[in-house]
Amino acid sequence: MSEQETQGRVDGAAPPHEEQVPQAVTTPAEGDKPLSATVQTQTHEALSEPVHVLPATKPDAPAPVQHPVAPPARDDGMSFKEFSQMAGALAFVLCFVALGLHAIYYAGY
Repeated sequence: MSEQETQGRVDGAAPPHEEQVPQAVTTPAEGDKPLSATVQTQTHEALSEPVHVLPATKPDAPAPVQHPVAPPARDDGMSFKEFSQMAGALAFVLCFVALGLHAIYYAGY
């Protein structure tokens, strides 16, 4: 087979090599059903069995209502812990800005 013949094939099947043995095509025996009929029969047998579903029933007692946890009483003042956290955050931001401005000054922008 020439190169043009193999490239011109439409079905995309490659020609067999010398070492390759062609596979025998098996045909179903006279008594055998085709594969699709066998699958349809098995599916019909599996689906023909009834499915038992239990009816939905109401519970004997309704579920207890869970109330959310009440927030703590509102305090108008700020605790020392909150004040120190805010002061620390403010000091961190100011130091970060100062270092950034120093870097900009040092770089000559």
